[in-house]
Amino acid sequence: MTDFDQLDAEMDRLKAMAGGGSSLEPVLRGFHEAGFQAVVQQFAADRSAAFQVTHEDGSHPLAWTQYHNEYREMFEQQLSQVLASLGMNEDSFHELCGYIQEIEENLGDDSENLYGYMKAITSSENYDAFLQLMFAEVAKQQTAPPAPSAGYA
Repeated sequence: MTDFDQLDAEMDRLKAMAGGGSSLEPVLRGFHEAGFQAVVQQFAADRSAAFQVTHEDGSHPLAWTQYHNEYREMFEQQLSQVLASLGMNEDSFHELCGYIQEIEENLGDDSENLYGYMKAITSSENYDAFLQLMFAEVAKQQTAPPAPSAGYA
């Protein structure tokens, strides 16, 4: 079997997992799992206080960059776990994406929607998108009713 045959077989295997959709769908689903979404939500909630402070000159505290790096690492770890659950590693995933890119560029076949999936999967790399998440969490916490007191009234 040639490398192309192996890549075609891998695409078919992943498409079957996606119910006939894109072979990238199973990877994206891994980022929408409830457990991972809960981890992301908790991450934002735990760090939101740091995003209530602004500087008059428009600069951002260094802590924000550190938190963004932690956030990116969390997504990298999730990608590794998702790929492992699919029987893949990062190298084989990159090779598959390169193959899909060649198909799209050389044959004009965009049925895999590579760029759409890559944008979604790599959104954690975007600092502005990260800030939007954190500011949304700040707003959510500011509008949430206070938690009931554990003491006696």
